[in-house]
Amino acid sequence: MTKNIETYQAHTQEGMLLNANESPYMVTEKVMAEILEAIPTIDLNRYPDDSYQELYEAYAQVMNLDPNQLLTGNGSDQMLGLVIGTHLSKGKTLYTLSKDFSMYDYYASEYEANVEKYPVNEDGSFDIDDFIAQGKEKGADLVIFSNPNNPTGHCLKKEEILKIVDGFDCPVLIDEAYMEFSNQSVLPYVEEHENLLVTRTLSKAFGLAGLRVGFLVCNQAKMQAYRARKVPYALNSVSQKIATIVLHHYEDIQIVIQQTKSFRDEMLDKLLLFRFMEFYPSEANFIYGKCENKELLLKLFAQANIQIRDFKHTEFFRITIGSKEENEAVLTVLQSFVREMLTCAKQV
Repeated sequence: MTKNIETYQAHTQEGMLLNANESPYMVTEKVMAEILEAIPTIDLNRYPDDSYQELYEAYAQVMNLDPNQLLTGNGSDQMLGLVIGTHLSKGKTLYTLSKDFSMYDYYASEYEANVEKYPVNEDGSFDIDDFIAQGKEKGADLVIFSNPNNPTGHCLKKEEILKIVDGFDCPVLIDEAYMEFSNQSVLPYVEEHENLLVTRTLSKAFGLAGLRVGFLVCNQAKMQAYRARKVPYALNSVSQKIATIVLHHYEDIQIVIQQTKSFRDEMLDKLLLFRFMEFYPSEANFIYGKCENKELLLKLFAQANIQIRDFKHTEFFRITIGSKEENEAVLTVLQSFVREMLTCAKQV
């Protein structure tokens, strides 16, 4: 019998790309020069360093972790797949949120696991105590959700996350793909909470989506079991080298993060004044919204050659925070949308 595996739709790569929450910025000229200088030193005819020690040490220093708490792979997606494959199989249950990252469903379906979803409010908030109670009732074998939430941008406080972790006997994985844009990370608590797992990525804030570098972080004793299950040579030599160089220049990334957060907050202040649309507070690098006539909105974005994320068959959409120029282009489209909606209202 053929498995019913969930599909994941890759993002469009044409026009102004504000649909996949990528960074609009390349590395600095100084960092690029260092990368180009390093490339000829890589033995492309040899398999990658499977210990990843240089990369682990660089990431551990940036995140104030121990290298022995880390596992890296081909994006945090691969880390999610490894954890799901470790703890789930046919008849077991993944417990997550609705709405959240669709790759959880994809990996769970590969292992024929059940998926139970706790519905969140439109802004991404939810009742912590009820979430725990429902998860226990449904017999969760693994809990996974993103924080900040994708797609809403809502972020739980670290105390709320730890309450959830302590509320379950099973592993609880917090997907912190966008945590650089907030300040509620639970990375400092992985050693003292044995069932706490965290995934991180260099694809978003670090601007390295093309390299596919992600991390799993957990208690050192637990990490031994995950490392034993890892795919050999999962991360190529070029990605390892470039990621390590960029991590050594973390001060550049911090500037980008602060700028993105500033742009996000400025955009939200402006968007909350727009009629015919509703936007929600965000602690990520994107803004989540809904509108009365999404077909018109998408048409106007398409005419401007701007790609945003459309959640089909719903009123909702998501816009990545871009550069200053890109954000201004978004505001221009939204202003056009309001004008057209006002014109339509007058004609009724």
